[in-house]
Amino acid sequence: CLYSCASGKMRALRRVLLGALLKCATADVRRRNQSPLSLPKRSHALQLRGGTSAAAPTTSTAPATTPTSVKKKHAYITPRELTQIMVADLAPHGMLPLAWAATRGAGTGVVPAVLLLAVFASSSAYTLYLAAQLAEAGREARRAAPALSELWRGAKLPLPKAVDAMVALLCGGCCVFYAAFAADLFYALAKRLGLGTSREMVLGVLTCIPLAPLCLGDDLSVLKYSSLAGLLGIAYTASFIGKNGVTTDVAPIPATQTCSGTLVLANTLVVAFLCHYNAVQYYRELSPRRRTPDKFRRAVVRGAALTALVFAATLFGGARAFGSNALPNVLNNYDADSLGATVARLGTGVAILSGFPLMFAGLKAALDGCFKLRGPARPATHGALLAAIASVAATSSEDDIGLIIELLGSTLGVAAAYVVPGLCAARSSALEKKHRRSGALIAVGGMGLCVGGTYLTLKTHA
Repeated sequence: CLYSCASGKMRALRRVLLGALLKCATADVRRRNQSPLSLPKRSHALQLRGGTSAAAPTTSTAPATTPTSVKKKHAYITPRELTQIMVADLAPHGMLPLAWAATRGAGTGVVPAVLLLAVFASSSAYTLYLAAQLAEAGREARRAAPALSELWRGAKLPLPKAVDAMVALLCGGCCVFYAAFAADLFYALAKRLGLGTSREMVLGVLTCIPLAPLCLGDDLSVLKYSSLAGLLGIAYTASFIGKNGVTTDVAPIPATQTCSGTLVLANTLVVAFLCHYNAVQYYRELSPRRRTPDKFRRAVVRGAALTALVFAATLFGGARAFGSNALPNVLNNYDADSLGATVARLGTGVAILSGFPLMFAGLKAALDGCFKLRGPARPATHGALLAAIASVAATSSEDDIGLIIELLGSTLGVAAAYVVPGLCAARSSALEKKHRRSGALIAVGGMGLCVGGTYLTLKTHA
């Protein structure tokens, strides 16, 4: 009898322990699935520790939210991922014309070319840093769209929507150029493989499969994966052109020579280091624990330095291999049947596809700042814009719109990179005096670059 009684007590104890474990596990799962907005308040936690409060409300046993009401968590990026995204943003549109620009006139020497690379890389990184400081100083305005005009509004300058329109026109034109360039590259590769397809079909497939999912997202975190593919394409293309320049020394580059063509190289590098249409968005997309101007500065300095290395490889490699015969797209200098050049074209195409969503992100931010798009109208507008860009690119080649894009870069691009951040920094009381003075000098220099770059672009294509 005693044995059966003890056995019954042991079975009952096992049931109690099992029920307690199941209850704890269920509560843990419920807490994991619970929205962060519905976590218990601190007063409830004090009650559980034994504190008493007459005003403290009683906790409810009903679940706070249902699975259908849980809001999707915003994904952020790390400073290292920002560096890789920045290189994927800058390198595709900047690395191919540098050999052509360096060989204009009598040719630019090694020392002046390296100095120009260093000057414009550091200037680009510094103005991005100024934008981050201004965005941090305007923390109370974070509900606004992550557009460059936010800095303009914070500086209380007139016509902020004009800044949005400027950035939208710049990014929209560059997206058309990217789409046309990618269509030309992949159509040529499809013909080489013997695929019976049209250029319009190739562009339609590229728009639907890789570009639409990447372009229509709400944050930049998904682009850290596509940018890795772009970095691989950039690395192969730069190494191929650089190695070809070492083994095929057709035109030795002088050491210190400067000429009128040096101004063409400077104008090309100004546009090559342009990604400031995404400056505010890049800063906001950093994870909150790492979102400081100093960490942002280190990330963009690394990105500018890596991009300068890529540019140096394509500049000196293409100039040594082809000299004054270098074309604005240096890959067109290579034999169409060359396997290495074919792989380089494929790598460049992948890099262009990875850079297109970053350019489109600048376009979306500018439109959000200008029109305050909300609700279903926002993704519908973005989808219609992507379709419009593809339709324009389907009837245009990169040669057809090359001059227009160069003019946009020389005017609106330089204004976005230097004039807007410089003026905003000069008027900001939140920045140190040295940064305000530097901002004023950069704004004045940017205006001069706009005028000089436009003149050189028109003269070059005359």
